[in-house]
Amino acid sequence: MMKQQYMKTVSVAVFALFNLVGAAHAAPDAQAKDETKDKPGFLTVRLSGRVMVDYVNAHARQANFDLEDLELRRAYLGLDGRLANLINYSVVGKTDSSGHINLVGFTLDWKPKGTNLKFRAGQFKTPMSLDESTSSKYTSVFERASFTDTVEIDRRVGFGVSHKGKRHTVSAGVFGGDLEDHPFSRGTAVAARATYTPISTKTQTLHVGASVRYRSDNKNDGEIRYRQRPYTHISDRIISTGRIAKSDLVLGSEVAFIRKRFWAAGEFSRTEASCPKCTSNPSFDGYYFETGVFFGGKKKYSGGSFARPSVDKPVGKGGHGAFDLVARYDSINLTDNGTKGGNLDSIILGADWYPTDHMRIGVNYFNSDARLGNRKSGLGSEFNALRKDKVSKERVKGAIFRVQYDF
Repeated sequence: MMKQQYMKTVSVAVFALFNLVGAAHAAPDAQAKDETKDKPGFLTVRLSGRVMVDYVNAHARQANFDLEDLELRRAYLGLDGRLANLINYSVVGKTDSSGHINLVGFTLDWKPKGTNLKFRAGQFKTPMSLDESTSSKYTSVFERASFTDTVEIDRRVGFGVSHKGKRHTVSAGVFGGDLEDHPFSRGTAVAARATYTPISTKTQTLHVGASVRYRSDNKNDGEIRYRQRPYTHISDRIISTGRIAKSDLVLGSEVAFIRKRFWAAGEFSRTEASCPKCTSNPSFDGYYFETGVFFGGKKKYSGGSFARPSVDKPVGKGGHGAFDLVARYDSINLTDNGTKGGNLDSIILGADWYPTDHMRIGVNYFNSDARLGNRKSGLGSEFNALRKDKVSKERVKGAIFRVQYDF
């Protein structure tokens, strides 16, 4: 059975990779249309895409949990360009290991001439967090911070406005739900983020930022719940509060620093949940801190987030590519004021090889320690079995190997 799953995942991954590579070869023809972008009445088209394939090997100390699997983590294909020299558009679709094709996002952007303002409509990510604002192609480790998944910083249908200057960004928006899941009856969200770079030179960058989001509950699914996996995306959830909140307020702060080959970054988040059934409204804290170093390349920053790393001497151009090492400590606590959802602390160690600017081959080792809490709703069956046996702690360790390509 496991072999069949491997073959299915590999087949989908290879199919997606060939399609993306084929699209990449076709892209120059599409990009040639960009020469008309300054002529009104013309449509410009550009293709983009990414494939990320993960192999995961992990096990738990006490639970019946031995995970060895392949996952097509992401396979995206996108179109973007300009309409009538007035509106920028973007459409992105994805496929998963089951072969299903879904819409990731779509946007229509209007930038009034003579200003740094941008108005956006469509399905896009709510403006929150450095980790979430950084593309999955450029994140330092394979999975984002626990708190961003726990409070569901995701793509929603909405309207937004942003302003970008030489050293700052400000963005805000009003959102409904996901386009494919009752977008106008899945609750609402209002979010804003601001960043500032007091230091911005060729060798040094200092970034600071803050964000806020208010969210109401999902009218179809019921109250909001908070839960998280032991790092790997394939695993079931190991901590959970169950459905408890009618609304919540998420506050976040962030900082990042780059000096030549070295970088460091961290975020802190507090979630104030409105829980009518609780004796008192709980607050949940989450944070991470990471640091890393590049060899033969450099961590890059642009417009309020990390950007594509640079490779000094790519393979095929007289070099061996770039390498990096990274360490992250990640924590989320879902226990407060009588709500015992548990807590999770993870250490992640990573190493990557970038043959070119557009390829990444790497490994993440993770060690996740959890206090399970007493809520069964939302937990994976193997972890819920521990809770029923009065086991309060669990540890999951493992490694993720990733091959990534984008254009």
